[in-house]
Amino acid sequence: MSSERAETLRRLAVESEPHLSSSDSTIWMEKLEASYGDLREAFLWFLDHSKGAEALEMAASLSFFQEERGYSDESRSWLAKALVCPGAETRNVVRANALYGAGILAFRNLDEGRADVYFRECLDIANNLGDSSFIVRATSGLSRLALRRGDTKEVRRLSERALKEAQDHGEKGDSANPLHMLAAAARVEGDLDRARVFYRRNIALNQELGRSYWVAAELENLGALEVLEGNIEAALLLLQESLKSAYERRDKYLTPYVLVWIGRVALSHGDPRLATRLFSAAKAQFEETGLAMDPDEAPEFDKGLKMIHSSLDGKSFSDDWAKGKALSYDDSVRIALEQM
Repeated sequence: MSSERAETLRRLAVESEPHLSSSDSTIWMEKLEASYGDLREAFLWFLDHSKGAEALEMAASLSFFQEERGYSDESRSWLAKALVCPGAETRNVVRANALYGAGILAFRNLDEGRADVYFRECLDIANNLGDSSFIVRATSGLSRLALRRGDTKEVRRLSERALKEAQDHGEKGDSANPLHMLAAAARVEGDLDRARVFYRRNIALNQELGRSYWVAAELENLGALEVLEGNIEAALLLLQESLKSAYERRDKYLTPYVLVWIGRVALSHGDPRLATRLFSAAKAQFEETGLAMDPDEAPEFDKGLKMIHSSLDGKSFSDDWAKGKALSYDDSVRIALEQM
């Protein structure tokens, strides 16, 4: 690859990043998908030529795309290599962006120690730069680690600090992460009404901003609350709306979460065999993307699996688990939308 071609691809990655959280995100996701082989080659070219600043900017700009499209392991590797590449040492916004992305991926790989290091360096750089957006992101990242520890008091403290920073000094969209984490803390504590308030605030905010990925994620969370409260038909409407939006984006991060909760709906409808296939398909997708379930979701997966085992004999469970594991991404979505 020539240096000119590598530079063109770097510019594509950087140009795409703000569009990935806008109303035209699907168009840009597809543009990156179509060029992904070349983008990979360009990133490696920058690494091989010790151009750390360029490699880091590419890795940071593409991290969100890679996480959504199922390339999380590759994103994790890119960020780790780029962060230590000569030329990437400058403590600027690009490095903060890369550190935040690396922290999120470490968190979702159950590597809390590394995630803590990444989030704290990101926060230190953001404080030095006076960059409110990354102060909010890094603080919200630390709140995710507190949630994994079960320390909901700390989650609330950090999230309230991040929300105040967003409202006082940041951009409107910066409030999304702290609102989400305040909802997660309330949900883990069993205060579903309070969680619902925060999820709805976040949906309204992100609908206004045209950020469909956030709306879809919080619709999944609202659907989960309805399942937990026994409002099964209301839950199904929310979950299927979330799944349709995620599928339109081919969002492989969100989709398996929705499959799990639609599986819980299937259980409530008295169909443990369908639930088994959906749980198995979701588990396979988590494994394929290399992403662990979030701490407010994983216990509910385990609870649902116990309910399935209590409803099926061993052979039926094994047969349907194998069928679910073999489902393609497209077929798993089709079954969740058509067989409920």
